[in-house]
Amino acid sequence: MAILHRTRKLTALVPRYAARFSCIGPACEDSCCSGWSVHLDKKTYKAYRQQTDTVLGPLMAQNVMREPDTAGAKRYGVIRLQGPQQDCSLLEGRLCAVHKHLDESFLSDVCFSFPRATRLFAGQTEQALTLSCPEAARLALLAADAFEFTEAPIAVRDNTVDTIQPQYGLSLDQMNETRILCLNLMRTEDLAIWQRLAILGVFCDELTRLIQNGRQAELSALLERTVATLENGELLSALDLIRPNYQAQAMVFATLWAAKGFTTISPMHAAMLDRIAQGLGADQHGQVAAAALVDAYVHGLARLDEALKLAPYLLGNYLLNDMFLNWFPLNGSSPYRNYLQLVARFGLLRFMLAAQCAADGALAAPETLVSTVQLYCRRFEHDPVFGKEVNQSLEDSGWGELDKLFGFLRS
Repeated sequence: MAILHRTRKLTALVPRYAARFSCIGPACEDSCCSGWSVHLDKKTYKAYRQQTDTVLGPLMAQNVMREPDTAGAKRYGVIRLQGPQQDCSLLEGRLCAVHKHLDESFLSDVCFSFPRATRLFAGQTEQALTLSCPEAARLALLAADAFEFTEAPIAVRDNTVDTIQPQYGLSLDQMNETRILCLNLMRTEDLAIWQRLAILGVFCDELTRLIQNGRQAELSALLERTVATLENGELLSALDLIRPNYQAQAMVFATLWAAKGFTTISPMHAAMLDRIAQGLGADQHGQVAAAALVDAYVHGLARLDEALKLAPYLLGNYLLNDMFLNWFPLNGSSPYRNYLQLVARFGLLRFMLAAQCAADGALAAPETLVSTVQLYCRRFEHDPVFGKEVNQSLEDSGWGELDKLFGFLRS
């Protein structure tokens, strides 16, 4: 059989959890073949429409459709979804008919790659996984060594590898030094998560001003000052004086959470969304009084701290994965805006986790916390429009300024 898309084997820098990952296929509790549009690159679309296999030919003729001309070569076609859970129409039971009747080379670029994101940076290939995949989330969030970095063999298609270019007038070496400092800061285990994020914010604010003023040559000095700040503890003393603003946290993130609505075609998602709503004290219409919402959130945060004792790496590893996956803080209009997006994502996730823990009774198990992270990533992080709205909401509400943001972060 002819090969449609060729792959090549190479060695990549990966977090250890990514080296352990393999798709569990039909055993997956939240299949990526359901509930999402399955976009086809131009080469795959044409091959599907020309398919003469007695099983796949009629199936693809009926269910493989052209996207609008404006969609581009990477989203040239789409597969029709069907059934109550909007399954890909090329599934046979819970198995991919393309994989079964043809081979992996006939998968679209999207289906071949997910949940992997691969990039080339200064001659080094790197790969990370999105945690909207349940198996990736389990491996990334629970293991103590998940974010030890290692080299591992991977298979890639060249057109699915992003190449990182110099940004903000920084050299590739400067960019790598910046990223390594941010990742190492987030791995400082003797600091609380909110303290790590606060110091990260100070760094990103100073880095943004340095770039805006054309002082990129002073980056090494900024990196050294940040390391010294961590070592001498001066900023931590100032941070200790900050009190958490639970009301602002609860109200802003409840609004963002509700903006996506409570309806879903997935029974698993529906059960988790109902538990979150119940934890917040919402009625059958999703409504809850402001005072009750704040009380439920504060109660949930306290119980979340207890629940995290059985999953101590979960929040830190989520942030490390987000930062490594999204090339933090050098992927956006400025490092500080990139930081605001990270804080917004973290805050909304923490809100959902606290709501899971707010109801009295047994604490949420590690598996429940992992499933909540996975639901959050699938529901929110693949929506670029919502991501911009989250970031804008912090700025519009006045919480985008660094001094106010500390109270927003502290738990």
